[in-house]
Amino acid sequence: MKRACLLLGALLIGLVPSAPAVAKAAEPEVVVIGTGGTITGVAKDRAAFEDYDGSALPIADIVAGLRPELDAVAQVSTAEGPEQTAMTDYYDLARQVDRALAGADAVVVTAGTKSMEELAYFLDLTVRSPKPVVVTGSMRPSNVFGADGPANLYNSVVLAASARTRCFGTVVSLNNEILAAREATKTNTLRLDAFQAREQGTLGTVDGSRIRLLRAPARFQTCGKGAWRTPFDLSRIGRNTLPRTEIVASYPDAGGDALTAFADAGAKGIVVAGDPSPAEVAALPGVLGKGVTVVAAARTGSGAVYDSHGPGILPAEDLLPQKARILLLLTLATTREPEDVATRFARYGVPQFTS
Repeated sequence: MKRACLLLGALLIGLVPSAPAVAKAAEPEVVVIGTGGTITGVAKDRAAFEDYDGSALPIADIVAGLRPELDAVAQVSTAEGPEQTAMTDYYDLARQVDRALAGADAVVVTAGTKSMEELAYFLDLTVRSPKPVVVTGSMRPSNVFGADGPANLYNSVVLAASARTRCFGTVVSLNNEILAAREATKTNTLRLDAFQAREQGTLGTVDGSRIRLLRAPARFQTCGKGAWRTPFDLSRIGRNTLPRTEIVASYPDAGGDALTAFADAGAKGIVVAGDPSPAEVAALPGVLGKGVTVVAAARTGSGAVYDSHGPGILPAEDLLPQKARILLLLTLATTREPEDVATRFARYGVPQFTS
């Protein structure tokens, strides 16, 4: 009887079509673009935390050291990008990121931390795709004790592959924290927790496979709409036409010569960091008369500048001077009409949630 039942079962199995196999969902495609920096640096020995050859390795070598763990998260490919030594490098990288996102699901950019906050903000304002863009790096070179690069890169790929930050614009991911590009700033030259968002705070954290998002940038509210994209479309801006913009520090007895010299040298925009000194105030009418746009920013690292310090001067509110310069450069690359400049600077410099 048992043998007969087995035979009958075999016949029935042959007659009843089996359920189709469920195809495994393809892992998301993440492109890691390396632009040098400490994360690809090599120290002379494992204790030489500050004595190393920066940008010594290709990013492919760093990624290779993280397999097979990365393979369990995403299909990761690598590409080399420009090191950030000029604004044209920022321009080229932003165009490269958009080209990569035309086929991939997300991009992770590895970069040096010295100017990472400016790089991330430039990408945030110019990349056209709403797909995730994550910028990361490290405070220690690749081969020293406690190198933070591998963990930062792994967490960034996990975050990018999750698509949780779609429509967030560019974010910065280091030390297990997620920061908005607009607010991220380097606050220490040595410590692993060098990047902070100060008053605004982090967007969330990456703890292994656990991604916690506690808030979103204001532009998220326009996700899926044309308004999500800024007017800073690099396909409409010539690579070699980015206007010269400068930063002038203010301090007791600061002279106005720097403002005048920059204006005479062809600067189209100047950010004044701190309350202008009497000599700087005296120089401003002549600078404005040459068609230079002047922005007043705080030099304290937090807080805001709401007053314009005089007619024709734009307040940066809580944008740091180095961030205000990036926004001013891109604004002047798209319009020179004073009213349009003021409107654009205010709208994209201080995006807010609306009811």
